[in-house]
Amino acid sequence: MLNKIKALLIVIIVQVLTVSHANAAFCSLRDPVSAVQMLYKEGYEYRSLVTTITEEDRAAVKQKLSFTLHQSEVGKHTLYVLYKDNQHAGFLQARSEWAKWGLVEIAWGINVDRSIKGFYYQRCRSPECNNYTVKSINKILVNKSFTELQALLSENGEELSSAGKAAFTVAPHLALLTLHSALKTLAITDISWKSEIDKITDIKQ
Repeated sequence: MLNKIKALLIVIIVQVLTVSHANAAFCSLRDPVSAVQMLYKEGYEYRSLVTTITEEDRAAVKQKLSFTLHQSEVGKHTLYVLYKDNQHAGFLQARSEWAKWGLVEIAWGINVDRSIKGFYYQRCRSPECNNYTVKSINKILVNKSFTELQALLSENGEELSSAGKAAFTVAPHLALLTLHSALKTLAITDISWKSEIDKITDIKQ
């Protein structure tokens, strides 16, 4: 009986540790220094802002979009604030999306005005996740605002709009997933880090 109890405890501990590790890895920026170099080049510094994404935040995203964050994203997450010459220069954040070929992790660069600066795939097992595809999708997304990105989606958010189909001629299914990620990233940035961003804006003014 004692051995059965010990075995059960071991199973429970392993499951808890596995879930905790998975949640910690979900939406985490693997290498902020490399991300800064890839998306912002040289001469930038950063600091991290940790906050807790809540169920209320997920609901708020759903109010802005027809889809929302994955349940695994509830918890602590980090937004990186970029500076150059002591001036606020943008943000970095990571987002993860489920796809038929596994988890796709995307690192996002965000401009000060919360338009998209650019992205790259931290992890993606699809053969379409290559440099050519990244460049093609980035070309469409760069400097687009939340509203401009929404215009690339159908009304129900499940497909590309006619404008989106015309724009994303390379890897349209991967482009749709990436577009979803971009919109969720901009939405949750303004929702979960609103007070911190407001302070940064006040300082800059």
